[in-house]
Amino acid sequence: MFKKKHCIYEKNSIIFRAVELFIHATSTKILYKTKCSAFTRNRKLPFELIILYLLNMPKRTLCLELQDFFSYIRKGYNTLTKKISTSAFTQRRKNLSPDVFNGMNQVLVDEFYTDNEERVNLWEGYRLLAVDGSIISLPFSKDLKEQYGVVKNYSQIDDYIFGRVSVLYDVRNNLALDGILCSTSIGEIAIANNHVKLLKEKDLVILDRGYPSFDLAYKIQEQSADFLYRCKYSFNNVTKQFMAQNSDDSIVEIKAGKGTKFSTKPYTQSTTITVRLIKVRLDNGEIELLMTSLLDSKKYPCKCFKSLYYERWGVETYYDRLKNILALENFSGLTQHAILQDFQCAIFISNVQTLIIDEAQEGIKGKYDKRKYEYKINSSISLGLMKYRIIDLFFNKGSETTLKELEELLIDHVIPIRKGRSFKRDVDKYINRKKPPMFKNRKKVL
Repeated sequence: MFKKKHCIYEKNSIIFRAVELFIHATSTKILYKTKCSAFTRNRKLPFELIILYLLNMPKRTLCLELQDFFSYIRKGYNTLTKKISTSAFTQRRKNLSPDVFNGMNQVLVDEFYTDNEERVNLWEGYRLLAVDGSIISLPFSKDLKEQYGVVKNYSQIDDYIFGRVSVLYDVRNNLALDGILCSTSIGEIAIANNHVKLLKEKDLVILDRGYPSFDLAYKIQEQSADFLYRCKYSFNNVTKQFMAQNSDDSIVEIKAGKGTKFSTKPYTQSTTITVRLIKVRLDNGEIELLMTSLLDSKKYPCKCFKSLYYERWGVETYYDRLKNILALENFSGLTQHAILQDFQCAIFISNVQTLIIDEAQEGIKGKYDKRKYEYKINSSISLGLMKYRIIDLFFNKGSETTLKELEELLIDHVIPIRKGRSFKRDVDKYINRKKPPMFKNRKKVL
């Protein structure tokens, strides 16, 4: 256990150091500024400090966050950096591309999967990935209304602005590999096509029943990856025939639908994909239809797919963490640019949190062995403890000291794992729920 704990700590130090070097690299500043003249002079708020400010998860009113941020920088790093006005910061952040956080995330993810075989959790040699979408509430403003459109809520009383979020998520290692925020007018399958470019051989993508399509399956296989869909019985004539049969497992050929515009596709009307259809019987007697590219029934028997598909639940719980713990919908700005910055930043922070929790989790083994339940790190508390310490992780080579401090703090904040608990899902309670709108003059001060 000590050896594994030491390896995790050592690897986290390497990962965070790589991200720090990326943030402070001249090439990063050149690549991720929105105009050529930005960040060319020595200003009060340089490129790196804007990134660190946003990483510090500013959820309160802007003037208080800026005041506390610069006070911390001055005390912690003996710098004469002065506080800037809220207006100056608002103008300055426009020069920072939101894609910089995506770049930081790719550095983190790539480092995690490099020379880390003991830690990376796989299924039969596959990296288990899930794609799923969700809806988030956005501030009501003229600019966002033009960008995302207006959606009527179920009660048809008030107008709300929503954005569609989609993530590509490693469900076994709890890492978000990619995140996209766009208009709700763009469908989930269309967004999923943008995640496909990150797939590679020995990736298995698990998708819910809103995603099955010949086009998406074809593109996944072009990347030498595999897929596992949950399908509607009526997906096509082949699935209808299979559901009418007594067989629970069958290999079939599927084609693109009749309405497909083949002139824009890399395949023709006669192109087929070989897939495997599987019936899974649930505890309540219902039958789910799964479609997969894993054709070997000896290596992947039918009975393994029920638990395999269930692993997709990890991406559902990720959205709970993103919205309720990371407070994604509490944006630090009201413009499209600020919202994209906050979104990509939240994806990155969630992965930092995962790595830190993973390290601290090894530290609790042995400490709570004599108690009734197993224990895990409290993820809500961990995020609160990361406030300001996340600055130290990526500023002035402070990652090692900060990691040790965080681990000691997190080990003291654990919660029991009560296995076997289940709660009835009441979907109707959300139909008439209305979230309070975000006003320009109302932000948290505590």
